[in-house]
Amino acid sequence: MAVDKRFLIKSVQKKNEMIVAYCAYTNMPFVICDPESYNDQVWIFDNETLLQEFAKEYTQKKILLKGIKYENKNFLGFFSMLFQIGVNELVFVTEAGKEYLELEELVKKPDFSKLPKEKQPVLNPQLQLTGLYFMQEAARPVPNEEKENLKELEEELAADLVKAKYIIPIELQDGPGNDLEKLKNRKYRLPILKNKQEEALQPLFTDPTEFAKFNRENKFKALAIPFGQLGKMLAKEAKGFMLNPGGFHLVMPKALLEGLTKRFPDLIKNDIS
Repeated sequence: MAVDKRFLIKSVQKKNEMIVAYCAYTNMPFVICDPESYNDQVWIFDNETLLQEFAKEYTQKKILLKGIKYENKNFLGFFSMLFQIGVNELVFVTEAGKEYLELEELVKKPDFSKLPKEKQPVLNPQLQLTGLYFMQEAARPVPNEEKENLKELEEELAADLVKAKYIIPIELQDGPGNDLEKLKNRKYRLPILKNKQEEALQPLFTDPTEFAKFNRENKFKALAIPFGQLGKMLAKEAKGFMLNPGGFHLVMPKALLEGLTKRFPDLIKNDIS
């Protein structure tokens, strides 16, 4: 029997603010796979006390959570972003208890299929989701043998990395020629980041939202590149890539790119279009 969710939807829409559980290791919403429904959930709370009560279990497991507050005017942007990270269910926690809502019951999933192929955004919800699960577990400060399903998570993540198409930021050089000509003639600069070990890493992104976090001053252009072409775009001084530096910040050194290429040759795509 179908449950009428209209009252819950209206109550969510009328909230002045909400607090979302974020994982400190990924700087992203904390994602849970429900053991019964297998839905990929994000948890949302009416107040800090409810969040803190929820976080106790995970603190014992060395998973650090924090609350990020959203005002009503930012609800739609947040909920729409969840499609990009593969989430399909929301759990709302109030003083009265928990209520569950499918993401698509609350907001309409964007459909880019009718856009010309060259204008369709680069999106990797499955890679985002597996990346979040992997980093939530891998970053826990406990011995690896205590990390649940780490091997299986790594296997899923590795395959998704190879199948993905990415966004590489480039800064076009000044001078004559249009953007296409500069791109063809490699008249651009590649930004470089430094990690805590002062190693040079090149930023790489799964989707426009992650790219926008980096491109706040709008100085970079986005270039879509499949996994098979990443090696050709690696700057000489770079030791590798950092995927989503403002999110789960996964380091992809040259050795990893080479290893995944040998490991999943049938999944590699080289087509830039």
